Amino acid sequence: MSNVDDLLEPLRYNNLSNFLLTDVRTIGGGVFVEEDSLEHLTILDLVVKGYQSIHVPTFGHAIPNTQSIESGNISSVTNTKFIQPTNGQVIEVQALDMLSNASGTAIRVYLGDANTGGKVLLYDGTSGALPSGTTVSFNSIVPVFLPLKIAFGQELIIETLSSGSVDLDVQAMTIKRQQ
Repeated sequence: MSNVDDLLEPLRYNNLSNFLLTDVRTIGGGVFVEEDSLEHLTILDLVVKGYQSIHVPTFGHAIPNTQSIESGNISSVTNTKFIQPTNGQVIEVQALDMLSNASGTAIRVYLGDANTGGKVLLYDGTSGALPSGTTVSFNSIVPVFLPLKIAFGQELIIETLSSGSVDLDVQAMTIKRQQ
């Protein structure tokens, strides 16, 4: 049975990887001085310092050797969730381009909220469909939203529309900011 006065109880039989930041709703509450409180706080301080020694040096900065090129093909009229960080990750999209292999494809790019399903339009390319063989490089035509940081709970969504068939090659250069 758990002891409500034991400050380390949540950590005693659980690995830190099992905790979700989204589960933390409030911090604080009543504070009662117990016999082992200072010892428990010292141990908890060591746990926090151990976590910080691993994560704080790269917090907010690019993590070396985590760069990758994410690529895929979209072959139908759809909303494609192209980049979805996993729990605790922050991914930065540094470059993004799309190659249309079929005439008549139009695209929209959104930043979406995975929890609510809402999305915000970043780029609207529906005013003119892309001819076959056309590459859209977001580094040159839409530099406003790049680099784009995408945190866990967010997603990069590519919507394809077409007056004909859809065949769109997409690739993005990414690097992790937090993992």
